[in-house]
Amino acid sequence: MVVMIQLKTKQEKMASEVDDEINNNEMEIFPYPGKAKSDVWKFFGFLKKTDGPPIKANLDMTTAICRVCKKKYANKGNTTNFRMHIDGEHYGDLEPKLKQKSQPRLDSFLKTNKPVGKISPERQSTIDDALNKMIVGKVLPVSIVDNIYFRAFVELLDPRYQVPSRPTVIKRLEEKKLKVEDKLKSQLKLSADISITHDGWTSLNTESYYTTTVHFIDNDWCLQSAVLGTIKLAGSHTGQNIANELKNTQDRWSLPKPTATSDNAANEQKAYEILGWNRFGCYGHRINLIVKNSLSFPEVTRVLGKARTLVGFFHKSSSMTDMLHEKQKLLFSDSKVGHRLLIDVATRWNSTLFMLQRLLEQAPVLMALANDTSLPKHASTTLKNSVFNFDELTLVENMVKILVPFEKATTLVCADQHPTMHKVLPIVTKLMRATEISDDDAAVIKKIKQKMLAEMSKRTQSEDISLMACLLNPFTKGLDFVSEEREKAHALLRGLVCGITIVKKEKDTQEAPEGEVSAEKDNNVPALPNLNLPDNETGHEVHDLSQPSAAKKLKSADTDDWLEDVVCVGESLDVGSAAEHEIERYLGCQIDAVDHNLTVLEWWKKNSLFFPRISILAKKFLAIPASSVSSERVFSLGGQIVSKKRCRLSHSNVDLFIFLNKNMKYW
Repeated sequence: MVVMIQLKTKQEKMASEVDDEINNNEMEIFPYPGKAKSDVWKFFGFLKKTDGPPIKANLDMTTAICRVCKKKYANKGNTTNFRMHIDGEHYGDLEPKLKQKSQPRLDSFLKTNKPVGKISPERQSTIDDALNKMIVGKVLPVSIVDNIYFRAFVELLDPRYQVPSRPTVIKRLEEKKLKVEDKLKSQLKLSADISITHDGWTSLNTESYYTTTVHFIDNDWCLQSAVLGTIKLAGSHTGQNIANELKNTQDRWSLPKPTATSDNAANEQKAYEILGWNRFGCYGHRINLIVKNSLSFPEVTRVLGKARTLVGFFHKSSSMTDMLHEKQKLLFSDSKVGHRLLIDVATRWNSTLFMLQRLLEQAPVLMALANDTSLPKHASTTLKNSVFNFDELTLVENMVKILVPFEKATTLVCADQHPTMHKVLPIVTKLMRATEISDDDAAVIKKIKQKMLAEMSKRTQSEDISLMACLLNPFTKGLDFVSEEREKAHALLRGLVCGITIVKKEKDTQEAPEGEVSAEKDNNVPALPNLNLPDNETGHEVHDLSQPSAAKKLKSADTDDWLEDVVCVGESLDVGSAAEHEIERYLGCQIDAVDHNLTVLEWWKKNSLFFPRISILAKKFLAIPASSVSSERVFSLGGQIVSKKRCRLSHSNVDLFIFLNKNMKYW
């Protein structure tokens, strides 16, 4: 027994001496002999047990030692413990770094990116432009350039970069605005016909701003949109003041006479009447008025009142919201768990639809919660008084069925990335069909539908602009859904094509000749937006079709007059007959199966050469938006810019940030 104890003590002493030698770096740790399959052997090695070369026979292969921290592990043919050691002690870094003999200084971590040389002017300018774009695009305050954390972040990225001051950023943004304006003006000069939207909003400072957007179809048949300006309107919002502001915008941008889309406010209508501009009433506002006026019945008002009380109760109580989520986990699948109740907003009718849809979805949970005996008395009473009964649930379900088509219609007319005017008449027809009264409808539903039909009859009368846009859509030019308007639409089309006159300037001018356009229309044709028709749209001179022209010999421009009797291949058609022939070909052409996959503008891009006159009209009418949502969407951006922390922004800077943010594609 004594011998065994002495032997164990001797072994422990030898192991301690080995550890001391390893820690003092007196004994060499040899890498894994041969070809190692695992990368952990970059960290671990072995000690020699006998003299000779570092092969397995001469190494102690039973114990692996970390080459960085000298920690020992038993080597049993498994490297899991070694990898856990690397992940835990050396953060998974498989490139071993030997311990430093002295503790590193703190500033060695903070100043690891020392500047090397000076930054080039091109690099400085590129970063400046990216910084300005980030500030405008993410609606950041300019004061971010003075923030110490932002400056420290930039210094880590590139310590050579000099962060500009706030005045410098504003100055550069103003210079960028001038460049963007020049690019936009050059685009507008190429378009003979434009349309605008116009609307007003009030900032957090109770200051009134009016925003104007422009829309046009370029030579590649792409719909383009841009913000022209956001101007503070001082004084009363009279029609005359609005007209003056619009006229100043037109003069500043050198715009042709536009067609405007705006809401139906009396001052807006008066302003366009003063200016003599064609105006189209926003269909988004029309649908909003139709729905809101149709939901004014007492039975509907009572149901909506209960819904708002119920939603407000949960929004004010976090404990009740938690209980709602617990019930959802018991009754619903994961896709519906966590859904909050939604409250409607007075200015957006579709928020009422979303509120009712969410309450229908959560009806089982709300009923279960109302009958929960563990609820406090006041909570139980509120729920029982606010949760829909079965009759009210039936009414809400029928209301949702009626309102869903109007929500779809609102989404379609409020799009601003593609043409919408040609969809107006199909949308109205669809809504008329959706509100047809059925014998199975309840009394309240019948009253709602009757009110909707009456409102639509008053607010969605046939208009020449929407009728022409629908006719100029090759996929709906048959007008089968409004067959009673077909004859009128064809007369409008013929009147517009036959009423275009181009007067050529003298050809002895040094500059390329440009066309001065004047549109003359038959008195029997309803007044429509004037057409500003450039020569380069068709490549042909267009004459007054009311005056027949003499037939001409067809020959190339470089053919000598002496050879005209030989090379003559035919005679040109009378211009009036050619226009009529073009109309007949357009109305009679069939849409190919391949063309069914094209958009309206893609079809016109493909076929504009075959219908040179009508394609000009297509650019005119398809560019007119069906709603003024483009200018209204600026309101949300304006609310982010003129926030509580930035309410001292000047009027010019508000316009500056909105203009650059909304016209980023011209940056």
